[in-house]
Order: sequence, then structure tokens, then C-alpha cells
Amino acid sequence: MVTHNLERITELFPLKPVAFSMDLTGVSTADMMQTETLNQMIQNRTDCFNGSDLRLGGANLMKWFGNLLTAHLYIFTVHNRWLEYEELRFIEEGKEAHFQLLQPYLIELPVDDRETIGKEKLSQLFSEFQPLFVKIAESSGLSIQQIWGLVTNPYYSRLPSWTDEVENEQLVELGTELVKNLHSDLFGLKRNPFNLTFRYIESWKDANVKIRVKGACCMSFLKGEGNYCYSCPKLTKEARLDRGKQLREINGC
Repeated sequence: MVTHNLERITELFPLKPVAFSMDLTGVSTADMMQTETLNQMIQNRTDCFNGSDLRLGGANLMKWFGNLLTAHLYIFTVHNRWLEYEELRFIEEGKEAHFQLLQPYLIELPVDDRETIGKEKLSQLFSEFQPLFVKIAESSGLSIQQIWGLVTNPYYSRLPSWTDEVENEQLVELGTELVKNLHSDLFGLKRNPFNLTFRYIESWKDANVKIRVKGACCMSFLKGEGNYCYSCPKLTKEARLDRGKQLREINGC
């Protein structure tokens, strides 16, 4: 079952297990704390999308970290296990990327003490990445609020599908509440970034369907030929109507 869960994580998320340290490539999170290394990475992520504003590169880098942290939250919420690994490396593949996990394994959490241990594990996870995220904010020009907002984007995007994998939907609800109730100090913010109240808008495809506005802008409009996402929180009502019309024309709707 544990092996199955590990395989499930690598199917769903941009993560690749590595058995031996000699096979690791890419950049470690420790090296990312070096200003010169991080600056070059953010520049690379900006250049590969033909952009010039480093906020684009920072946001793209956070896309991958957001998926990494969401993988942790998924395995905890759905499978009541905790993901561990010996080392983490970031691998760039043009516009794509992934993380290498050295010797990943899962720890089964006791059901009776799930809330207490889960809170402890989640707190350690976010505290571990907080210093690096501050560096990414400084190097890219993004605010730390948006940095953490970009972490929540993949989490809330994937969350609805998790109820299909559990027999008791309350497990997902309890996991979500635990994340939302973590102290804001863990994130260096005045408010927990996962504790969001979402706005809903009409889909550009079907006015009878409601879709959620993203928690944070992904900065795709800064790409060489980029544009705003229809669900971007930065769009005004008028701009969103224009964007919806444009998307319908592009897709022949």
C-alpha cells in the first residue's frame, strides 16, 4: 500500500524518486539560499517564457514549489501518511520542471492522534520552506503574500478531486480545516494564506457554470505573448468580460 501511494504521488505531481545520491542533478534547496544561484534560476525561468520582468520567473518557480507542498498535503489529507525524503533537487526542463526526491518514503500517522501530529508535521514543513520563499520574494520582486498565494493555487485547484479518493469525505474537510487554522506566523504573514474566502464568477464557456477566482495571480500576463487568466484576481469586471469574449473567439464558442 505504501509503495502504491508513492507511485500515486509521482503520477499526480512533478516529482521523481531517485534511489542513489550519485544520480541527483539540478539545484538543492540549500544552494537556492545562495543569492547568486537563486537570481540565476529566476532569470532562467523568466527567459524561457520570453519575459523581462523577474516576477514572472519567481511566480513560475513558485508554481513548482506549490505542487511540491500540495503533494505533501495530498498524501496527508487523503492517505493519512507523511512524505519524507533524504534530499530535494530542482530540475529545469525548458518551460517545464520537476523535483528529484532522494529515497522518498511514507510514514503512516496514528489515526487517534492525527490532528496533533498533523499540525506538528505541517508546521515543520512550512517553517522549513519559509526562509527560501522569503529569498524568492526578494530576488523576484514578488510580495511574500503573493509567494504564499501561489502555493495555495495548486492546493485549491486539486482539492475538489481528493474527495473522490476517500470513503469518508470528512477526512478531506478535517485536513483542510487543519491547514487553514495553522498560525500565520509560520508563513511570516498576518493571516494564514490558506484561510481564503473565494469569489465565484460565470465561466467564459457556460454562464450557468460558476468557477472560482484564483487566490493569487500567476503572472502569466508577463510572458512574451502572455495574457491574463480568465480567473485571475487582478482582472476588473470589464476586463474579465473582454477576456471571456476573446477566449470564446479563440475556441470557436
